[in-house]
This record gives sequence, C-alpha cells and structure tokens, in this order.
Amino acid sequence: MKKRILLLKIGQVDKIILVNLKKNLEWVFKDFQIKVRILPKELDLNNSYYHPEKRKYNADRIIEGMNEYLLDYDFFRVLGIVKEDIYSGTYNFIFGCAERIIAKIALISVIRLNEIFYNRTKDNSLFEKRILREAIHELGHTFGLFHCQDYCVMKFSNSLMEADNKPIRFCKNCLKKVEVFLSKT
Repeated sequence: MKKRILLLKIGQVDKIILVNLKKNLEWVFKDFQIKVRILPKELDLNNSYYHPEKRKYNADRIIEGMNEYLLDYDFFRVLGIVKEDIYSGTYNFIFGCAERIIAKIALISVIRLNEIFYNRTKDNSLFEKRILREAIHELGHTFGLFHCQDYCVMKFSNSLMEADNKPIRFCKNCLKKVEVFLSKT
C-alpha cells in the first residue's frame, strides 16, 4: 500500500485550511515518500459528539465516528480536522489526539490555534504554522511516538504558549524512531 495520509474535513472547516495543510504535510514528509490527499466528502459533526455542559465536542466520540465513516476506505493514516472546541477524558480542552499509539486515526481542532479565538488580531501565517505543528504531533503518535521531553514537536502542550514554543519538526531521537517505523510499514 502506498503511504498516503488522508485529510478528513469534519463539520464546517474552511477548505483553504485543508489545502494549506496538505501542501505543508507533503513538504514535511517528502523524504518518506508520503503523499497527502483531501477526502472529497466530509464527516458531519454529529450532535451525539457534543457535551452541552462543557460546550465542547468529545474527541474520543469523534474518532469513533471517523472509524465508522472510514470502514470502506483503505488508508495508511487519516487526520481529521474540526473547527469546534474538543476535549478528551479529564482534559478540559485539547488541540488534538490520536486514536492510540500506533493507530491509523488522529484528530486536530483548529479553533484554539487561531488568534481570533483569544480576541487578538488575525494572523494567517501563525495559524497555518500552529495547524501544521499539531498535525505533525498527532500523526507522530500514529507512527508510534510518545510525548518527548526534548525540543521536539512531540513535546506535550498544556497551553497555546507551550505549543508555540516547540518546533515544527521531530528531534533526532524521534526522527530516528519515525524512520524505523516507516521503513517497516
């Protein structure tokens, strides 16, 4: 099977976000011969994913919905992109999550990555970098990586400031693990 990451629009996400993310992910993973494709159909954001008291969507339920939606697809990895605020377990909010380590499905939310969410001036370049950083991080989990303590995209982020302070690349150790993992798949 060719290594192809599928981008899945979930709900009302601007198409330009997926187009830019596709281009940027292909650049990041070019040495691994990984291609990126935007799925033509979107997944509806089901009301059963919504938690009215938290006023957020349950990321784990969205991933379950992605699994059901993707039953007939043959894929290497899928990254879902949602515009709404998400949470998981005891975390009040998350930027993204993966189904589990070495799984095929990951999810990111772009809402808290946008300066507009914090009533600050729109910054498209920063927004695009944040989306790419979180996408690489969650895809890293699907490649078998855990959170890293080094200066690495796999460092855990509790806040936007922490997310902004990590690079858009794997550290040397994580990169080696990705290389080994991808050479075996």
